[in-house]
Formats: sequence, C-alpha cells, structure tokens
Amino acid sequence: MARLDGKVIMVTGAASGIGQATVEAVRQEGAIVAAADLAEISGLGNDDSAYRLDVSSESETTDMVAQIMARYGRIDGLATCAGISVEGSVTQFDLEKWHKAIAVNLTGTMLSCRAVLPHMLAAGGGAIVTVASIYGMTGGPGNTPYNVTKGGILQLTRSLAADYGAAGVRVNAVSPGYIETPMTGMLAHAGAMRDAFVGMHLLQRAGKPDEVGRVIRFLLSDEASFVTGANIPVDGGFSAAQVIRV
Repeated sequence: MARLDGKVIMVTGAASGIGQATVEAVRQEGAIVAAADLAEISGLGNDDSAYRLDVSSESETTDMVAQIMARYGRIDGLATCAGISVEGSVTQFDLEKWHKAIAVNLTGTMLSCRAVLPHMLAAGGGAIVTVASIYGMTGGPGNTPYNVTKGGILQLTRSLAADYGAAGVRVNAVSPGYIETPMTGMLAHAGAMRDAFVGMHLLQRAGKPDEVGRVIRFLLSDEASFVTGANIPVDGGFSAAQVIRV
C-alpha cells in the first residue's frame, strides 16, 4: 500500500517549482491532490482538483477549502509552497513590496493553515508542512523582506505545533537551500555569483525541486507520526557548516 493512499492533500503554489514537485511526490504515494496557484496547473489526475488562489486573500482561501471539503469531505494534509522573492535592504526596497512579501509568504501561509485546521481538528488530526528557507534560519544581505517572512514562517510553524499537537495535528517546516526553480531562475546565468552560492552548500551543487518534494511527502505521511514542530533543512549542508576552501 502506498504511504498516502486515499489521503487528500492540499498544495499551494502547485503550478511550478517546489509546489509542483510536491504534487508529483504525493501523487506517487496514492494521494488525492487539491492544487492551488494563481497560474495554470498541469499534470493532475482525474481524482485531483485545481483551484485558482491568491493565498493572501482570506475569502479566496476559505472558499477554496470549502470547495475541497464539499468534493472530498476531508483534508488530511496541507503543504504551503506558495511564495515570492522580494529583495533589498531596509533602505532600498519599496514599502509596497515589503507588504506584498508579508501578505504572500507569511500571511498566506497562516491563512491556509487557519482555513484547514478546523476540518483537521474535527477529523481528529492531520499534517501540515510549511516551506521556509535557509534564509529564515540565518541572515543574508540584500534580501530582507524574504528573509523576515521566512523566519516568521518558522515561528508560525512552532506556534501551530504547540497549539494543535495535542489534538493530533502535526506541523513541520522545510527550509530549502538553493533549489533550481523559476523563482531562483535569475541566478542561472549569474556566473560567479551563482557559483559562489552553490559553493556554500556542502554537496557543491544546487538542489532540485523533487528533492524538497520528497521530504515534504515524508512529513505529510504517517512515517513522520512522531515529528512535529521541526524544521528540516533541505539545503545540501548549507546550514550545517561554512567551509573555507583553500
């Protein structure tokens, strides 16, 4: 039997990158997917469903969850993969972009969790996986809005785990390193800058979306039944050590 047979998994940011890889990973283990994104979603099966969703909108998120419940009668897992990259130091970025980063990355994650939690609680449990970042774990120059929102996701994850663990809802985070996705595409041709960033990962390569998707799949499955409040770096060793290469 597949590890997620018949379980209904909601995935935001499902049209590309880590979200798309998560959809593929959970489907391989028998899950039914409710996939959400602002962009068109492809590669779904007949039992799956796709929704257009602005994760920063409470009404859209609530409506989508209601549609999922009407169709399937349950939501067993949630992976919050939707996110945007906003660069700049405090004296450089526009305040509008700061608000946008918070709205999508942090508030959007919270709203998805808040919408599914009542249904998980009524069912006696569930699993949530949020997507943070290595730059939620450590500082990084010129990337303040992104860093702050990803750090907030880690604290949100811990808070959710503390509040709902006794009710059977597990909440964990993954923190990807440099993963080759459309969001990081601007680094593909950055030459020395990209090479230097890759060189900070102990495995000396960039990661692939499916390598994150498989970890998310594990955390959503019963194999992670005694794991909650954790942050799993999927970063090729970036957060483990800073190696000086001579």
